[in-house]
Amino acid sequence: MPDALDLSLLATTATDYARAEKAPIFSKLIGSGLSGLPNTPIKPIDEFMMMIPGNDEVVLTELYLESVVQSGAKGTFNPTNDAVRIKPKKAKVKPCKVDLLFTEQKILSLYKSWYGQVRGGKIDKTSYPFEEWVIEHVLKRVSTDLRQKALINGTRNDAGTTPEQAMDGLFVKLAAAKTAGTITAAQIATIAAITAANAVTEFEKIVDKIPTEYFYSDLICLCPLAYKKAYERHYRATYGTTPYNAGYNKQEIEGTMIEFLVEPGMATTGLTGFESPIITTRENFAWLYDDESAQTRLEFDYSKRDRSLAYVMDFQVGFDWALDSLFWLGDVP
Repeated sequence: MPDALDLSLLATTATDYARAEKAPIFSKLIGSGLSGLPNTPIKPIDEFMMMIPGNDEVVLTELYLESVVQSGAKGTFNPTNDAVRIKPKKAKVKPCKVDLLFTEQKILSLYKSWYGQVRGGKIDKTSYPFEEWVIEHVLKRVSTDLRQKALINGTRNDAGTTPEQAMDGLFVKLAAAKTAGTITAAQIATIAAITAANAVTEFEKIVDKIPTEYFYSDLICLCPLAYKKAYERHYRATYGTTPYNAGYNKQEIEGTMIEFLVEPGMATTGLTGFESPIITTRENFAWLYDDESAQTRLEFDYSKRDRSLAYVMDFQVGFDWALDSLFWLGDVP
């Protein structure tokens, strides 16, 4: 049996630890489940999103430069008025929370697991205390919920109680932009539902929508794993199975420098209007997070009556993008 565990004392020591280590704890929240998987197409979000700190509203600036070149008549000065036009697009962090209740049995189970690793020499309890272990155990789940549920499929509900209600995610925002016409018909290709028999053809229909001025920019293709696998299989079936054509080498759309990025939260069914890969420029997306201590909180509270431990956490995050004009995608009729 492990050493005796005093839950009332744990509530105090864990809260003290959380306060003392507040900055690194919330840094892990932002990055932990959002960090991707090494050596895979599931990338850390900071590799393709702008990371923007702020405690309220920020402006994602659209900067336009009108045509300015004139013929070289040196005897006159004909200024181009308002050549630089700034169109602000505002984004805002939204409050989120974790209300978690640990029963005494659950805490004891976690403690036995931690203590077993201490006895086995895998954990040094002086440098990796149980309090830290519990907090990180929860943070991994929180950040996974943010990426796999809220970021892609979220619809914000201020009174919501599920991860999907924490923020307006990618699909909700894209639907709104299409309805508003800020993502125009010129940016949307009509495609068939993507399968292993047609994926290369359907991807190329979207690629053909990209204007020359952006074709060789730093572009990414965000898609579910099923679409990437379909692309690889159609490519191999069409062009053969030499090592160059093997799936592990196909990290870009053929004939382009557009990198495949697999997003775990993207599904291939039930997303009417977004049964499609999404191509945009790297860092057009923005991940917003609150880095001011006044808006973040992590505390533990012990209840003697039912011997439970409450985990209470407050933080603020958000998601948006800068330019609607830098999206190219497909539409399945």
